[in-house]
Amino acid sequence: NTDSDGELRHTYIKGRPDVNCQVLILKRLPPEISWRELSEEFGLPIPTLSSFYQRQCLPRLRSFAKLEGLL
Repeated sequence: NTDSDGELRHTYIKGRPDVNCQVLILKRLPPEISWRELSEEFGLPIPTLSSFYQRQCLPRLRSFAKLEGLL
């Protein structure tokens, strides 16, 4: 399990536990879903999703990849 401690699932946009890092990372991996589609799916502006992903999700993904020896 790649998120055994639940960190990715528990890191989410305020008030929207359904929009968490685990969900966004999986949707942005190839074949990636566009920010426009994600914006429509979640009813959130693209900048909100994109900045949350850059600030909260990517650093956690990088840390995980380093721990696993992938980077």
